[in-house]
Amino acid sequence: MGLDGDDYVGCLAGHLRAAARMITREYDTALRPHGLRITQVALLVQLARVQPVTVTELALALSGERSAVARDVAILERDGLVLSVAKPGDQRAWHVSLTPAGEQRLSECLPAWRGVQTRMREHLGEKNAAALVALSDRVVSALTST
Repeated sequence: MGLDGDDYVGCLAGHLRAAARMITREYDTALRPHGLRITQVALLVQLARVQPVTVTELALALSGERSAVARDVAILERDGLVLSVAKPGDQRAWHVSLTPAGEQRLSECLPAWRGVQTRMREHLGEKNAAALVALSDRVVSALTST
């Protein structure tokens, strides 16, 4: 069976990754003056909502790979934005929390995040932006249960 040049044209992963790279680039550019990437902002926001939390729990909440989340936690800890402490009763597990400096950095980058969020909604149109969020939620939900 030979490979047809059209075999991979409709690859869902390829299309989603391309869209994610474009959107990520926009957010990362806007957040660069604050020394953060969008993945780090998402992590800080999640910590602000639910803390303390283990890296594993944080990765699950972010639908991320544990190793990638752990790397971001290490960077943010080095920068004084998060704090990791051994979980009481289990020295193998660590609780991660937002520090006051992390809260401040998150507040400082909020106008930049809001600006890029608004620009992305303008580029996509409100209807497409809402559809993208809804479809993304359905994809995560559908694949989480498998």
